[in-house]
Amino acid sequence: MPYRRPACLVPLDLWLWAAALAMLAVGGAAHASGGPVAGFTAALAAVAVTSAVMGRAVDQLGGRLRPAVIGTFQAVIGNVPELIIGVMALQQGLYLVVQAAVIGSTLNLLLLGNGLAFVVGGLRHRTLPIEPDRTQITRVALVMLITILMAPALAVMLRTPAGEHASALSYVSAAALLLVFAISLPTRLRANGDMSPPEQRSRETETGQAPPWPLWLVLAVLAASGLLIGVEADWFTDSLEPAVDAVGMTTAFVGLFIVSTVGNLSQIGPAVQLAWRGDADTATAITMEGSLQVALLLAPLLTLLAPLVGAGSFTLIFPPMMIVATIAAVILVVFVTIDGKVNAVEGAMLLALYAVLGSLFWWG
Repeated sequence: MPYRRPACLVPLDLWLWAAALAMLAVGGAAHASGGPVAGFTAALAAVAVTSAVMGRAVDQLGGRLRPAVIGTFQAVIGNVPELIIGVMALQQGLYLVVQAAVIGSTLNLLLLGNGLAFVVGGLRHRTLPIEPDRTQITRVALVMLITILMAPALAVMLRTPAGEHASALSYVSAAALLLVFAISLPTRLRANGDMSPPEQRSRETETGQAPPWPLWLVLAVLAASGLLIGVEADWFTDSLEPAVDAVGMTTAFVGLFIVSTVGNLSQIGPAVQLAWRGDADTATAITMEGSLQVALLLAPLLTLLAPLVGAGSFTLIFPPMMIVATIAAVILVVFVTIDGKVNAVEGAMLLALYAVLGSLFWWG
């Protein structure tokens, strides 16, 4: 009998799965016998495609869960590639790359993710409304959590007595952030203004979209893509330093703008798609929840895991320019979203700041 594609799968799904397997083979071959640049590029592409597969799987939860739940789940799953890459990079002593990836993930989601979503959605719908109560909570949390994340670095920069205890400060901050994550999770999952699953499902049916994947398939794809990313991250970190030396890029730029972009593809892609459909609430839930999870989950976990994986002490003492860039990104996003609606012009402003920051870190 001829092969029939299951009704829940669209051609994009099959192409993504095939591309992920193909890039796994290419990445393995380049890692085994290619030069450092070829190995780095192939591993990067493999992680990117596999992250896209992971993002596609999480996107299938849209008909089952509310936007706040989807945003939180997407953010947690979206940090898996960066967490795996971060742990392996720490084991090889690439501390600056990991620091840059943590800050870069925040910048990437706030500026590039929101910027692309607002431009794409704004060009189609002119103005995209955002539920004001939920974004108000998120904006306050962003400012507070970024402040907590930056406090140890500021203590060291200002030469305060506390600055002499950088490792202890980092552990206290990491524990505090994880505690905030645990306490705030139920509140964020009960965010007001969410569309109920039946309403969301009926809207998808009316627009003629394919039915959602069965839950077992979503979980299987998430598990398989996580395993693949673990293998590809090992290839990536092995070729990182030789490739950076060969090309002449700075390690800060690689962490801030390359590693973070690849790791966040599973969040940026769905956010842009949702904005195109006019669902700015879920799009911003994904991007802004993702940036919150970096402060609440990714940075603390890397700090606490570093000694356990034999990587020494990883502190939250970030370079001054990274701190300035993060503060600027948070302030701009707060002002752009404070009125409860966004458009393409505001998205272009976010992209412009991201491009300027990229040029600053390209040269050092």
